[in-house]
Amino acid sequence: MKPGTIILIVILALCACCLFTHRRVIKALLKHEPMPKAPKWHCWVKPENRRS
Repeated sequence: MKPGTIILIVILALCACCLFTHRRVIKALLKHEPMPKAPKWHCWVKPENRRS
């Protein structure tokens, strides 16, 4: 394989992981629903917007 092909595969895999991880947020944005609560370890989000 060419180095450019390997880099492209890695970038696409990383994008797929990002989309999978943020699927609830993306769904809420597309359907104009309220934003889901963030995970507990998201320290930059206000405590009332985090899951307990």
